[in-house]
Amino acid sequence: MNALSKWFVSGAIIAAIGTAVGAVPAWADTEAVGVSADVPVRTTLDLVRDANSVVRGTLSTLVFDKFDDIDTPGGSPIRMYAPYRTAEAGKNWHLASIISNASAMTLTADVTGTVAGTPLASLLETFFGGFFNTAGVSQGGASTDWESLDTFSRLFSAAFTGTAPFNYRLKLDGIPGSASAYTGSVTFTLVAS
Repeated sequence: MNALSKWFVSGAIIAAIGTAVGAVPAWADTEAVGVSADVPVRTTLDLVRDANSVVRGTLSTLVFDKFDDIDTPGGSPIRMYAPYRTAEAGKNWHLASIISNASAMTLTADVTGTVAGTPLASLLETFFGGFFNTAGVSQGGASTDWESLDTFSRLFSAAFTGTAPFNYRLKLDGIPGSASAYTGSVTFTLVAS
C-alpha cells in the first residue's frame, strides 16, 4: 500500500471514531409526572424532660418538696418551685413537645385537686418560657410574670414544631403541712384551628 492509500485509510478510521463519539442516541426521551399532596392537619402534644434536667421524681409528676428559703437564702418561706430555682436553675422538667401544621393552635392547662381543702388551681402558678422551634430559636409567647397555671392559655398563629418549657411555683400561704403528700393533676391541651 502506498503512502497516499495509507493516509486515506487512517483518515477514514479517525473520522469514523469521531462520528461515533459525538453522536446523540436516538432513544433519548423525557416524561413528566404531576404531584398532588392533600396534607391533613396534624397536631401532637407530649410532655418530655429537658435533656439537661436533674432527674428527680418522674416525668409524670410535679414534685414540690423544698421551700424557696431553703433552696435560695433570702427566698420565700411560703413558696416551693419545680424545678428548684437555685440547684436546678434553667433545667426544666417539663417541655411541651409540639407538632402542629395548623394555621393556629392554642395551648392550655387545667388544674384539679385540693391542698388542705384549698383548690390546687388557686395555688399553682407557672412561668412559661415561650415557644422554641427545632433550631432552639424563641418564637415568642413567654410569660412576663408568674401566672395561674389553671388559666394558662397561649395562641400561636402559625404552623409550629418545637418545644415549650414550663417552670412551676406552689404558693402555700396559710396552708398547713401534712404527713402525707397532697395530690392533684394538670391536664395540658393543644387545640388546632
